[in-house]
Amino acid sequence: MRFKPGLLVCVAAALLGGCALMIRAQQSTESKPPLTFEAASIKPTPPEERRGIVRQPPGGQSYEAIGASLFTIMTVAYTVTPRQISGGPDWINSDRWTIQAKAERRGTSDELHDALARLLEDRFQLKVRHEKREMACYILTADKKGVKIPVHDAGDLIHDPFGGRFENGELRMTGHNATMNYFAFFLSRGLDRNVIDQTGLTGQYDIDYHYVPDLPNGGRGPDGGPALVNGQPVAADGPDIFTALRNQLGLQLEKGKGLVDFIVIEHVEKPSAN
Repeated sequence: MRFKPGLLVCVAAALLGGCALMIRAQQSTESKPPLTFEAASIKPTPPEERRGIVRQPPGGQSYEAIGASLFTIMTVAYTVTPRQISGGPDWINSDRWTIQAKAERRGTSDELHDALARLLEDRFQLKVRHEKREMACYILTADKKGVKIPVHDAGDLIHDPFGGRFENGELRMTGHNATMNYFAFFLSRGLDRNVIDQTGLTGQYDIDYHYVPDLPNGGRGPDGGPALVNGQPVAADGPDIFTALRNQLGLQLEKGKGLVDFIVIEHVEKPSAN
């Protein structure tokens, strides 16, 4: 089984376009009031701005977007893939926005994502409906031979974004303090199906794996030579994503069916000047 080329596109966007996929801590916030942004600015992005960024800056107290569409910002705020959002006018994909938002206190990544969603709902008058739909997906489970992922130090509260780099002809992906639920979401962004976590693993983990992406044209470049990523040739052989997860992390991806959360946009407006 070979990996679809979509993850290479996702990784390239993350590395070259600056779209950071932030790890949601999945920690309980029942004992604290919801985190809100005490100061937030939303403005159209100038045409000359070429970047496309949605990220949590260091410090755990703010969120920013530069040159990102509302559609893209929604995938981050609601932690869904683009195929899980439907409805809305064309401008949610075409118009680009710059957002600077700061909370009154430091929060977890989960809290910041939720605060971003509430900000969109307030400023864009965004109303969404959540639906559960059964569909073909990949099921993420623990391998019978055992999981090979180190548990994150509980005293370290940093939640680094998942990121990747190309080295030795392969893509190397790393993430820290990640739940399996978030890792399943991260994998979903690059695969042709959503991934549902059924590992039974409830902790926070440090994830590190590498694989050879499955590329169009058999991994050959336009001149017939090896395809290049960031100027480096792709390895002629090596593990695909499925083999890498099994051998390096002790995780299995298998085809199946499951319930997936979908977001339907019922109403949205462009924000007023601020």
